[in-house]
Amino acid sequence: MGIFARPPTQSLNVSPLRIRIVIVLASLILFVPFLGSVRLFDWDEVNFAECAREMIVSGDYLHMQIDFRPFYEKPPVFIWLQVLSMKVFGINEFAARLPNALIGAVSMLVLFSIGSRVNGQRFGILWCVVYAGSLLPHFYFRSGIIDPLFNLFIFLSVWSMIKEGRSGADHWGIGIRSGLWAGLAVMTKGPVGFGLVMLTTAVAWVILRKRMPLPWRQVLSATITTIAVTSVWFGVDYIQNGPTFIMENLAYQVRLLTTGDAGHEQPWYYHSIVLLIGCYPASIFFFGGIRASDGEGAHQRILRIWMTVLFFVVLVVFSLVKTKIIHYSSMTYLPLTYLATVAIDRWLSGHRSWTWKRTTALALIAIPITVLCFMVPWVFMNRDWLLSLPTFRDQYLRAAIQQDGGWLGFEPYVALVLLVGLICAWYMKRTNRQVVSIAVLFGSVMLFVSLFLPLVAPRIEPSTQGAAITFYQSMVGKEVYVKPLTMKSYAHLFYTNKPRHLSAAAMGIGADDWEPWLLTGPVDKPTFFVAKVNDAEKWRSHPNLKVIRDNGGFVIFERIRVSLEPGTQSHSH
Repeated sequence: MGIFARPPTQSLNVSPLRIRIVIVLASLILFVPFLGSVRLFDWDEVNFAECAREMIVSGDYLHMQIDFRPFYEKPPVFIWLQVLSMKVFGINEFAARLPNALIGAVSMLVLFSIGSRVNGQRFGILWCVVYAGSLLPHFYFRSGIIDPLFNLFIFLSVWSMIKEGRSGADHWGIGIRSGLWAGLAVMTKGPVGFGLVMLTTAVAWVILRKRMPLPWRQVLSATITTIAVTSVWFGVDYIQNGPTFIMENLAYQVRLLTTGDAGHEQPWYYHSIVLLIGCYPASIFFFGGIRASDGEGAHQRILRIWMTVLFFVVLVVFSLVKTKIIHYSSMTYLPLTYLATVAIDRWLSGHRSWTWKRTTALALIAIPITVLCFMVPWVFMNRDWLLSLPTFRDQYLRAAIQQDGGWLGFEPYVALVLLVGLICAWYMKRTNRQVVSIAVLFGSVMLFVSLFLPLVAPRIEPSTQGAAITFYQSMVGKEVYVKPLTMKSYAHLFYTNKPRHLSAAAMGIGADDWEPWLLTGPVDKPTFFVAKVNDAEKWRSHPNLKVIRDNGGFVIFERIRVSLEPGTQSHSH
């Protein structure tokens, strides 16, 4: 019997197929509704959706483009999924986010399969509940960013490496399977996918070297397979365009490692704080799952060590990386929730106790989150009070908050679901209803996210980017040029549904020359610029610009003089 054969305990005597069907249906109910209820957020969501849109518009499904110029920052696998979704559901927010909802259902199946194989069916189900019932892990399955798919591929690659501990294992075959998943991870987001797998394997071997032989065959075959898988796309691109994509992508990866790209340089402990708060309530149980336990079997010990190594490898790597964005540490959600589930399972089995310290820690996270999520909609609903504060001086925020979100009045109370859930869970624990306690605690988070996203987020979004995106949408189908000033943005491309013939690339104008040409050149179409009010002052005095709209924190400018044809005499517009 292999070391990861399914244990005889914790079986619920329920058909695994039936459980999987329930998991898929529950996942779809949790992740799919209201995906299109709020517009895509700049940058990442709009960035990837725009890449998919431009694939469809250009008919070039092999190369990534932004504004119809080559985009070297990401490989194409996730974008291909968005393209398929947009082919079925149209180019919209729902289609851009649907792939992650489906990836969420697949991820839940993976968690159940691995968890039940190592610790029994109850554990597998519990792991799904813990993952879906934690804030950021749940939320990301309802987003349009790459990371859920990237993380799933990395996790499957690491899991393949973990299974090498079986007696008589096919080490070459294990490496090939690991390399297949690692190759797909590289094709999704870049070489860091392979690097994390290999680094995790190396650290795990150092810790387990007395019972785990040097996995050189697995590493060699995984490396060869990763190269083979990535060559399917990288090789074709290399033949067509030479080493440009590879070199530019590597330069981008190095820039992320060594500089605070795009203003995202944060302190080294940034991701630790994000995980502690963002993975509530799993993050509080996580600490109890790291330690060994008397009732722990050999296979459970090995997986616990691997998950601990994976967690800290990802956390340390992205704490050292100069560019720190909230979702960079999202790979830790999988090992974090596994270890949290270990701690909860031990408590349910009577091997560990739930002390007042854990309750206090849960409360110390839940109360600030509840207060914050209550205050944010309350402030928007009572903006006159905020605007009257002498310390509230930021020009952009003062203008943005005055946007009408169409508040109904009860939205702040959605936040109370978290606190009520914790109180009820504590009461159930006190009355020895442990399973119900866990279901209520994590179920309250699922309910909170499911209510917050359709009820609160669409009413906040107009105050963050609404004025600009509403303007972009008004330009759909019009022969006009639209360009943001000073701020980095992709929203004008997606929400104007920009055709290729209106791009700089189609006109043979260099990327660096596009803005100067629109500002001072012989433009042949109406031309508009969008700037945040904080950045608009210098543009107000520009001789070729006039303000046509100033609201919601954004200023819309129009070129004063427009030529009918390139090279002809311009006239007042």
